[in-house]
Amino acid sequence: MYFIKKFFFIFIFFFSSITFSISSEKIAFIDIDYVLNNSNLGKIIINELDQVNNKNIKTLNQKEQILKKKKDDINKTKNISSKEQLEKDILNFNQEIEKFRSEKNKFLNEFKLLKETKLDNFLKKINPYIKEYMKNNSIDILLEKKQIFIGSSSINITDDIIELINKNLNNG
Repeated sequence: MYFIKKFFFIFIFFFSSITFSISSEKIAFIDIDYVLNNSNLGKIIINELDQVNNKNIKTLNQKEQILKKKKDDINKTKNISSKEQLEKDILNFNQEIEKFRSEKNKFLNEFKLLKETKLDNFLKKINPYIKEYMKNNSIDILLEKKQIFIGSSSINITDDIIELINKNLNNG
């Protein structure tokens, strides 16, 4: 009986000490996507990326329209042209299609790299302000909102960080 009481006492003491150590850390969370979309610096970055993307889309759409017209021209003349001429036109058209696909992939890869670079730079710029906020408010752990299932809105520091970034990073 003595052994059971001792084991029970140690068991309760062990789990109560774990609870105290966990509760002493101050935890908060932040929604980085919301910060990007709603801070002045983030809006500038998103606008720049949208402009580049829209320019790429416009260029690709123009080239695609030219290719569709060429395809239609080939289809219109396929009964009239000689077999050799038709084969030559189809070969040229297929080469242009490959060139178009290559250019499209190049645009996509360049845009992806640009986007990653801009977002990395954004995070590097805001990181010191987030660290300063954490230090000033005695926050030990900061989590990304995407990783949280449910959390109290009182530990969401997203709006505070946006305000801090807008105040300190006016022009980007």
